Amino acid sequence: MTNALLRRRILVCDDETGVIEAYRRILSDLVEGASAQAEVTLDALAADLFGDEQTPAINGTGIDEIVYCRQGDEAVAVFGEAAGKGEPFAAVFVDVRMPPGFDGVEAARRMRALDPAINIVMVTGYSDHRPAEIAGAIGAQDRLFYLVKPFDADEVRQMATTLVHRWTSDMRAAAELTGRLQELEKVNRALQVSEASAHRAARRDPLTGLLNRKGLQEAFDAAMSEASKADGKLFFAYIDLDRFKMVNDVHGHAVGDLFICNVGDRIVRATGQDGFVARLGGDEFAVVITEGEELDSVLNRVLRVGDIPFAEAGSELPVSLSIGYCRCDVVGGGLSDAMRRADLALYSAKAAGRGTARGYDKSLDDEFLRSQVIACDLKAAIENSGLQLHYQPLMSADGCKVTGLEALLRWTHPEHGDVSPAVFISIAEQNNMMIELGDWVLRQAMRDIRSWPDIITSINLSAVQFSQPCFAEKVIQLARAADISPSLIEFEITETALCGNMFDFAQQVEKLCDAGFKLALDDFGSGYAGIGYLSQLRFNKLKIDQSFVSNLRIEPNAERIIRSLVGLGEAMGLTVTAEGVEEVFQHELLRAAGCDQMQGFLFHRPCSREDVKQLLDRQRSADRAA
Repeated sequence: MTNALLRRRILVCDDETGVIEAYRRILSDLVEGASAQAEVTLDALAADLFGDEQTPAINGTGIDEIVYCRQGDEAVAVFGEAAGKGEPFAAVFVDVRMPPGFDGVEAARRMRALDPAINIVMVTGYSDHRPAEIAGAIGAQDRLFYLVKPFDADEVRQMATTLVHRWTSDMRAAAELTGRLQELEKVNRALQVSEASAHRAARRDPLTGLLNRKGLQEAFDAAMSEASKADGKLFFAYIDLDRFKMVNDVHGHAVGDLFICNVGDRIVRATGQDGFVARLGGDEFAVVITEGEELDSVLNRVLRVGDIPFAEAGSELPVSLSIGYCRCDVVGGGLSDAMRRADLALYSAKAAGRGTARGYDKSLDDEFLRSQVIACDLKAAIENSGLQLHYQPLMSADGCKVTGLEALLRWTHPEHGDVSPAVFISIAEQNNMMIELGDWVLRQAMRDIRSWPDIITSINLSAVQFSQPCFAEKVIQLARAADISPSLIEFEITETALCGNMFDFAQQVEKLCDAGFKLALDDFGSGYAGIGYLSQLRFNKLKIDQSFVSNLRIEPNAERIIRSLVGLGEAMGLTVTAEGVEEVFQHELLRAAGCDQMQGFLFHRPCSREDVKQLLDRQRSADRAA
């Protein structure tokens, strides 16, 4: 990577002289040469913007040059000339409205065509274009941000520093990836001229260099033969990376590939001389443990590879593994039998909470058959209204008044009793029943809502439901058929649901919001969503994940994190709800932090529709008496 490529430059385009001068005053001390203390402070602000932990400063995280333009065509020309010289900009701030000539959206679109990786900040009052329209025109939503006029100086400085920091990291990551690809190309050329190397390559995973399925089969057969001769113990372990899909969806496949390679290397080091490792495809690995006496030690070492996050492109991504294993030498059978048994054990490990290891036993076969029976029963319950909705009240900040309700799905099986939502929703996902299950919830909730027309009810939506092309139209039609106002419904969407096709997702959400439905971001802070998503979609509320609330007693920084999340919500004009409030001291801290709503067992457990009606009737009577 050349020095020119690492020059950190920002392009600012605005047709108003006063705004240009404001940028100069705000950004002047960020130009390379600012004090070390200012640089450290700005690094911290950069970390806050994307929700990442603070990373060590890259040498010179300041800005080398800021270029100012007055019109969109001028900015595009300057941008193109810089790209042609191999001196790209790290970020561009573009005002949406810039007469005469084409506006900021067109200018940004042309600059994106010249450099698809450019970080673009659209400076707007949201009066000319909606975020979804801007994103559709410019593309690459993960590199598209918004700044609302009149902007705050610290916000501009924070965003400029963050994007320069991110760009520098991206450039270095790209160079490292290029170097890695070049190394792989050299290996590939060598394999083409070597029959022995070609034979080896046919048995190796091209990305990680680990054994592939063919290589694993041969190595497993040899290990089984050795174990039978030496009367030794042989184990097969199936390893799956927890929530790896989110890495690809949020950070791209290039980072995902680096992630897979890094984890593969860690597993190899953890296994050592006690076995061998294969990659079975995607995010799945296998370890054959040839030294059976070391089973527990090997499993513990492999699980601990997740102790250290994977650092890439300015982000630290969590690493978590689930392991299912079985003994092979006493059971007999081939690799396919070992994989089947270990896969059942892996399913058990994931059901136990992920990040753990589980061994196979015969009961898992019975459990698998039972889950298939439950899947059939669940399908029948959906079709015959054998499910129930309970509702948990959302309370005012003082905990005295019900200000909302959240619909929660419950299932009482005729033979097995109450089945946990974690169990039957997982079964629904595995058996492609989420759309039918979600439709049932929507229809039932809309019927119940007619009993409390003065209270907003929250309904959870899954990413699978948004995969339907006409999902928004379906929801609007259901509300019309139930004869209820969309303003009575607030849809809760988790951060996971935001990690698919953002443009299609945003179009669906926009239709729902236009129809009058409200939108809440659920479990905020627990996943990969950040301020960019909050800016792009018309959220009314963010719900702080209950893990932050439960950490108030054990984590010294928990209260500070909650105050930061509340401050973000207030800055964006959002209602802030705290989930999982179970103790009085939690309520007091959350109320002091500025949370608008509380939800948790401290106030109310989920209850039936009739109990909700009685609760609300008592509240209305108390209000009239007061």
